[in-house]
Amino acid sequence: MRTPQTTVPPLREDVTAKKFGGRLVVEDAVRRVRVPVDALTISVMQALADGPLTPDALVREVGAPRFEVWQRVRMLNAHQLLETARSQAQRRIHQAPATTPVDPATAALRYPSGLRHGCVASGGCCHGTDVGPLKPDDIERIKEIDWSPHLPEDVTPDDWLVETVDPRGVTVTLLGMRHGRCVFLAPDKLCVIHRVAGSAQKPTICRQFPYTFTRTPGGVDVSYSMECRAWHRARQGGPEPAADEATARTYLAEGGPLLELPTPVPLWPGVDLDLATWEALRQETLAGVRAATDVAGVALALVAPARQLFATHHAEARAEEVFLTREAWSIPERDAASHDAVQRFFASCRAVAERVDAGLTAIREDQLGGGRPEEADRTERVRSVLIDFFTGRRVDDLARCPEETDIWRDMVLAALYAHEPARRDYVLYGVARLTLTLLAGHLLTGLLAQTSLRGRTSEQDAVDSVVLLTKMLRGSAFMSLLGGLRGELVELLVDNVEVFAQGDAPRQPHPQLDIR
Repeated sequence: MRTPQTTVPPLREDVTAKKFGGRLVVEDAVRRVRVPVDALTISVMQALADGPLTPDALVREVGAPRFEVWQRVRMLNAHQLLETARSQAQRRIHQAPATTPVDPATAALRYPSGLRHGCVASGGCCHGTDVGPLKPDDIERIKEIDWSPHLPEDVTPDDWLVETVDPRGVTVTLLGMRHGRCVFLAPDKLCVIHRVAGSAQKPTICRQFPYTFTRTPGGVDVSYSMECRAWHRARQGGPEPAADEATARTYLAEGGPLLELPTPVPLWPGVDLDLATWEALRQETLAGVRAATDVAGVALALVAPARQLFATHHAEARAEEVFLTREAWSIPERDAASHDAVQRFFASCRAVAERVDAGLTAIREDQLGGGRPEEADRTERVRSVLIDFFTGRRVDDLARCPEETDIWRDMVLAALYAHEPARRDYVLYGVARLTLTLLAGHLLTGLLAQTSLRGRTSEQDAVDSVVLLTKMLRGSAFMSLLGGLRGELVELLVDNVEVFAQGDAPRQPHPQLDIR
């Protein structure tokens, strides 16, 4: 262990403060981040620019309340902006030689173990979600044929394609939707484009479904989208994903959707992982999920490795960075009674439920105002189940079909094979989102059976829950809402996953890790 630091370290020489978008930020060019700061933080940075200071000397230099100065030092240190051993280690991760992106057309393909899918033509992938974005050649293939004789009379050529603006502000083209389904989906649940002109005429994103591809420095990882309402049937007779590599390479060569693994991989703001550490974490998580025997076990296996990695990092930081302790700053410890862990847990659940309620109600009203009742109905269903989840609703009086665990395990495995936690801003937040989908979806499965006055869940209940939540929670409005709850979701669903997984009142919530 390194020698503990008892004085506040100096500011790193390679960071700068500037105005960006009308706000003060500290720019870290090495880690490629901008951290919003206030005027007091700038004063603290100026005082530390000339070297280390004791907490008392820093307070005198800045001339601000001791507690306020301590908070700014904590923030600067959390974002690795002070000259510490940890910040040096983080910079080495970012300064490692960049790897040349692999060519997806020739890269090694790595396939998921234990997952398979064979299309049963359910039409479920064409419901309840935008189909796109379309590539220019996809658009041209649609436009070159007159589809009018093959579509209902009320579907005009103007309905075939629609333009919209994605969350990045980029205009994209999608297939048109009518009554919550693609305009090219016939009543018999088959694709009109495929039936009239053949599979090659369909957009690449349609032909590629349910494959997903994630490019990493070592190759391309193949996985599946779980947004298939017939997954429980399609997973039974489908081929091994490696059985038709030629098809996968065709989709990649055509420029189909290609996800990217960020490098380095962010574990949490201020803590990044090199690729070897992320891959070891992912493999440990995959092994635990595969071995789990029930949904609660899947949730625990999903969370445990990332939580342990961050806890170890946090413990090492506390041991080395004594300058952050309340004792070093002569700040009294918090009143334990006012910060009771159980009370805090329940208060956080209520607060998250209230924000989810307000946010999704606003989204639903916007959808209704825009003439999208089907979307509004799905939003209302998600709003209802999330509130039930965070307020502790249970459905213990139901028998669970044995296949339900297999379906939820598949959902988590597919996400891990696609590196989903690493692509959701930060790994801990990505794990929290995936855990929310798993456990709230498990609750929804029971609610669907209960609403239908059945005493047992079915495979279709589980699959419908997977599809609804995965589709809805990746929507831009939902992602914005959940992104604003990052800290709370990690605290509840990573720190305290045992409470939600077992459905019990919290006996002893996990020690807080100061993530916010």
